[in-house]
Formats: sequence, structure tokens, C-alpha cells
Amino acid sequence: MRITVLGTSASAPTTERGLPAVLLEYLGEGFLFDVGEGTQRQFMRFGRSFMRVTNIFISHYHGDHVFGLPGLLSTMALYGRSRPVHVWAPERQVVYVERFLRSLVPNLPFPVEFHPAAPGELFSTGDYSVRAYSLDHTVDTLAYVFEESPRIKADKEKLRKYGLHGPVVGKLKAGECVEWNGRRICPEDVVYSVPGRKIVYVADTRPVLSDLARNANVLIHEATFMHSDHDLAVEKKHSTVAEAAHVAAELNVGRLILYHFSPRIKDLSAVVEEAEKYFTPVVAAEDGYTLEI
Repeated sequence: MRITVLGTSASAPTTERGLPAVLLEYLGEGFLFDVGEGTQRQFMRFGRSFMRVTNIFISHYHGDHVFGLPGLLSTMALYGRSRPVHVWAPERQVVYVERFLRSLVPNLPFPVEFHPAAPGELFSTGDYSVRAYSLDHTVDTLAYVFEESPRIKADKEKLRKYGLHGPVVGKLKAGECVEWNGRRICPEDVVYSVPGRKIVYVADTRPVLSDLARNANVLIHEATFMHSDHDLAVEKKHSTVAEAAHVAAELNVGRLILYHFSPRIKDLSAVVEEAEKYFTPVVAAEDGYTLEI
């Protein structure tokens, strides 16, 4: 599982920072959270494959989070894409996202499926699920939670104790009891569950605490303003660096990645210094920041 923060600026790009886009790669698939203008170039710049993207999750219909969608999909078409792309956006905005795309690139050679997203589970497979919860911004905005399914593992010591091996171990992992050497052995005797990894993506918002984000391995959270601009953050319905760190602490996450910085923020070391008063470990992401977990 690999996270790449492709763009870290808020509202407008700078010479150092592109607009919001975060890529999660898992089992050969790409999951893209927001798609700021120029995102396809950020993929190229940082050596990531946009052709592997299967799902795009739009947090809300503000330009810096969606203007890159037509360009990204057009570039996929130029590279010969045929597989479908699924685009998710808040249910009252998804029609506008679709109209925006279709008005600019009406004849893509691959299917683009649009899905209304609402708080709760969006979809799940045997390997992972994706959920959403509401944020507090000037328009309907969603956070997205990617959670790996729990992994069932066998206790090697207990397998040796009972002399277990071969297909019976698979049956125990599947939840079946087995007869082995005259003894009935059930899953709880030898197997255990390991929680899957959880990644949470939080875009523009005032601080929101959701149980869906609790105990996440990684929280990716907007931090548009420093604490000195707290009044402006309240007015614009964004979070300060300190507030994002407080959220991470309250939710007991494993790691905090900050992004979505106002162009007025020049010194990312000051961002880290402010955040570390309330939570560690924390990273103030530069474009291209990568984390493998």
C-alpha cells in the first residue's frame, strides 16, 4: 500500500505546489482522491501510473479539487485506455461533475461511470471497503475512508502444538471446525484476526471528529491556515494546522499528513512545528511526498 501526495496547494497552484490530489495504490489499483488542475502532469513528474486508476473520489465541487478531471481522463484516452473509470462525488453535486466533464470531453473511448456518494459505505470487495462521512465546509463535502479487510492468520506455535498442516489450516482460516487426530479443533483455537490498514482523506473543512476515522493508520488532513489565521479559517470553513493536529490526536491515528496549504504559507518547517505541539508523528507534505505502509 503506497500513498503519494501529488498536489498540496489550496485554491491556486504555486511554483512549488500543484493543486490537491492524493493517490493510493493497493493491489495493482490506483485510487485517486480529488483531481486538481494539472494532476496528470503530477503523475508523470513523480513516476506514478494514471492508467491504473480505477476510482476517483471527488470531495466537493470546488475548482481546485475537480478542474483536473477532464485533462486527466483525456490523457488516459490518448494513452489508449479502454478500462472503465468510476467517479464518485457528493450526491447533490455528482450531476455537475458529470456535466462539466461531458461538456469538455464528450467522446471518451472508455466508460466513465458516475456515482453519487453519501455518508456510509460506498462499496466493498473481499479485500477492502470505501466509506464516506460528512465534513463542514461551504458546500457539501465528504471525507473518504479506505479500509483494508481484516486478515485472518494462523498462530504458528499452535499449529505446531496440534500438528496441523495442509488443507485443514485453510478450513480453519475460513471459519470451519475440523477433526484432527481424534480431536475437534475450531478456528478460535488456532487463528486470529489482524485489523486491516485504514487510510482517511479529509479535504476542506472545519474540524470534524468521526468514528469512521478513529484509529486510522494514516490521516491525510487539510491545513489551509496557520493558527495565526484562525479567524480566517473559521470564516472560510477551513482548518488550521493546530486544529488538524488536534483532530489527529482525538481520533488516535497512527500518522498525520498535512496538505492543502494556503499560498501564504511559505515555510513548511513552521507547519510541522505548530502541529507537533499537539500530535506526532506529522508530515507537512511537499508535492510528491510518498509513504509506504
